Amino acid sequence: MHVLLMGEIFFLEHEFYQKLKVTDFSIDRVSFDIEVLSTAHLYEYDLIIVEGNNLDKLFFSTIRELRALNEKISIIVVSRQNNLESKIKAFQAGVDDYVLIPFYEDELIARCKAVLRRVQKVFSKKIIHIDALSINLETHEVFVNKALVHLTGKEYLILELLILQRGTLITKTALLNHLYKCNVEPDIKIIDVFVCKLRKKLQDAGAEDFISTIWGQGYIFRKSTIDSE
Repeated sequence: MHVLLMGEIFFLEHEFYQKLKVTDFSIDRVSFDIEVLSTAHLYEYDLIIVEGNNLDKLFFSTIRELRALNEKISIIVVSRQNNLESKIKAFQAGVDDYVLIPFYEDELIARCKAVLRRVQKVFSKKIIHIDALSINLETHEVFVNKALVHLTGKEYLILELLILQRGTLITKTALLNHLYKCNVEPDIKIIDVFVCKLRKKLQDAGAEDFISTIWGQGYIFRKSTIDSE
């Protein structure tokens, strides 16, 4: 497993770092700054552990963009902020777990393994059903009432990410990063065009409109109850 540690705490918590090293994890360490997204772009990480003591707008925006880079990434925040609002915002941004500082090293390692198991279980499912809508994660096919809906590659990637991160706000910037990775990116308004066309195709086929627009920010897939196989 490839792990990215983000934040100064991991340069101080020597015992935790040493314990993590003796597991099956391959570890990189970076500070939480502008280079974070560049690092995450370049390597395929299974788990990102983020020190989150300054939980500001930039922090949550970065978490959303990290999440959108690869929907399979597990993200754990460790923070001294022990208040409900911070925790809720962190989970809404897409983190998988929130651990308070100080923590027991063995407990955090156990949480890392548990989060990774949950993610692996989700992605072992090939087909997700949401009412009349079905999406095949293996073949990248989408069906409504068992009829194939023809989506472009970009439309499929948007729908897949929104479904896998359902209930989480995915910003337009995060969607743009997800679609184009490190390549030259078009104007961010193209995301609105893609989502508009995606919605129309799904609704014309008979699906409910599960995608909600958060004006000026991005989109959320509202349906929380799904079946998979």
